[in-house]
Amino acid sequence: MNPHLLATLGRERRRALEEDFARGDIFDNGLRMLTGRALRAMGEGLFRVGVALDDRVTVASVVETRN
Repeated sequence: MNPHLLATLGRERRRALEEDFARGDIFDNGLRMLTGRALRAMGEGLFRVGVALDDRVTVASVVETRN
């Protein structure tokens, strides 16, 4: 696919999503934000557990603190 066409379609899709988000009520928007944050936090936690269980990862990299 043409990269310029793909970029144009991406911009149009993003604009449509932003308009849909702007039309929603405050409760729905807040619920979406909280759900997104919870999913990201769970994903990061699961990733860290997987890294800790992987034999190929050094111990020093597992105990590093989060930024």
